[in-house]
Amino acid sequence: MEQPLPGQARRWSRPYYGWVIVAALGVAGGASMFMGVGNFGIFVAPMSEDLGLGNSAFGWALSARLFGFALSGPFIGRLLDSRGSRVPLAVGGIMLGGACVAMSLIEAGWQMIGLALFSGMMGFWGSSTLFLTIPIAKWFVSKRGRAMSVFFPAIPFGIGISSPLTQMLVDAVGWRDAWFILGIAGGIAIAAVSLVFVRNKPSDLGLLPDGESIELGASEHARTSRIAEYSWTVRQSMRTGTFWRISAAYGILMAVMGTIGVFWVAFLLSLGIPPQVSAIAFAVQAFTQVASAIAIAPWVDRVQPRYVAMAGFTCIAAAMLVAAGASTAWHGFAGAALAGLGLGGGMLSQTHIWPAYYGRDHIGAVRGAATPITLTLTGIGTPILGILFDVTGFTIGWIAAAGALSVGVVLLALSPKPRAPQ
Repeated sequence: MEQPLPGQARRWSRPYYGWVIVAALGVAGGASMFMGVGNFGIFVAPMSEDLGLGNSAFGWALSARLFGFALSGPFIGRLLDSRGSRVPLAVGGIMLGGACVAMSLIEAGWQMIGLALFSGMMGFWGSSTLFLTIPIAKWFVSKRGRAMSVFFPAIPFGIGISSPLTQMLVDAVGWRDAWFILGIAGGIAIAAVSLVFVRNKPSDLGLLPDGESIELGASEHARTSRIAEYSWTVRQSMRTGTFWRISAAYGILMAVMGTIGVFWVAFLLSLGIPPQVSAIAFAVQAFTQVASAIAIAPWVDRVQPRYVAMAGFTCIAAAMLVAAGASTAWHGFAGAALAGLGLGGGMLSQTHIWPAYYGRDHIGAVRGAATPITLTLTGIGTPILGILFDVTGFTIGWIAAAGALSVGVVLLALSPKPRAPQ
């Protein structure tokens, strides 16, 4: 290895370790999908039958999880800015696993809701998980969109394989033992991956963001990097209307996404579709998310993230209208595929838009401040849709979801990147 001159950045000939971080976080995110994040809908039917719970109870459980995430989000964001992700991710994974184990012991709906609240406070919610996305924002700047697009498919892929595998596990051992097994295995997997592979920031290994090898002195590089990307403080960010509009738009998206996750299998079962076929149909939306993210990857650093998000919202709205008129298994598969294509663009843009608009130095605190706003809307929207499903049937609920997504498109259209303060 070439030795750097005094004051110069070190040149590394081996692959940039940031890509190891991306892969490790992808594995951790995929594992979390098996722990009631991506496969919760598989448990709705057997738990309803055994415990006598209605759809609204599961809607409130999802709301409790989101409320827990909203409570802990600001704290987690600031913690990650100051302490990094390595140890907090490991601890959070173990505690989430413990909550899954406890879910195997419940006898009443209020216990499920309480455990959902605790699980939410651990901070795991797919591609919105701060533990997973904030480190990538700190390891990459000019290649951030590409890195996010490499990481993102792990989440829907985890959903895609967790649904049928969880259904098989429930069929084999029952829903209680399934919760127990998934909690133990998932908690250990996340903790091990985090402690072995994750590092908090490039400077911990003497590296620069994006794996840059430059001849500039370190002080000159730091100055030019700050010019290229201004890092907003939380207070500055919250003074912009864009901050509030983006938070609200993604709250709508996550409410619909959560509704799909909890009720899509139950919706397909109501059409007379067998459980295994319903689980496969639900998995379709996860795998089309992967395809969507791969297709977007070459363009994500070249196109404004709000445009990617607007296209995703529109595609999901179309999926909701397909579901509203569904009567056969084919409609269920088509709606799931459309929803997956839209979620691929919508959720990938969420991981990219915040650091693209507000920089990386305080991104944990900024994302944490936005979390209560986003998740409050999500927590309100999901049980409302659940109540609509119970009272009027699935058709009206899916139409309402399409209307809400249209509002989200308008909010994003009004949210260009804010100008940095002088």
